[in-house]
Amino acid sequence: MGYLGIKKASVMGYSSGADVALQTAIRHPQLVDKLIVISTAFRSDGYYPEVLKAFAQMPSAAPMIAADVSKSPLASLYPSVNWETMFRKTGELANRSYDWSGSVADIKAPTLLMFADADCIRPEHVVEFYKLLGGGQRDAGLDGSLRSPNRLAIIPNTTHMTILGSAAVTQFASAFLKSR
Repeated sequence: MGYLGIKKASVMGYSSGADVALQTAIRHPQLVDKLIVISTAFRSDGYYPEVLKAFAQMPSAAPMIAADVSKSPLASLYPSVNWETMFRKTGELANRSYDWSGSVADIKAPTLLMFADADCIRPEHVVEFYKLLGGGQRDAGLDGSLRSPNRLAIIPNTTHMTILGSAAVTQFASAFLKSR
């Protein structure tokens, strides 16, 4: 952002990109106006056990996964990606234990969390995430004036892999960015 001369911006990310957006808000709070986090966990145990198991197998399965992806439309969209390396490194990174709870609780930027109703993130973790940001602590009152500046959206009829195809994501993100 500094290189581009951008002093402050709203930041949005999905999945691993949401981790980047989250870490940007944590490490460089002065750069983030608003934050939109889509389908990620703030702690490694936020994922379902079967997802953690898939992450554990990803580094050794990278050649097979890459071969499948190389036959998909994704490969033609990103022809210069070394898919085997990408999946191996993604698995290695995902297998590291982490807990960003304290840092998440310190985020000052208004934040919108979005998750699929059938996401790879456990619902209890979603609620805990929202509570760390100050949401879900009390009734908002008749006029909504007691609500947190942060928002939570659960997008119906979506999964981790399909959530970005939902018009609701654009609708909620746009409304959040326009709000004050």
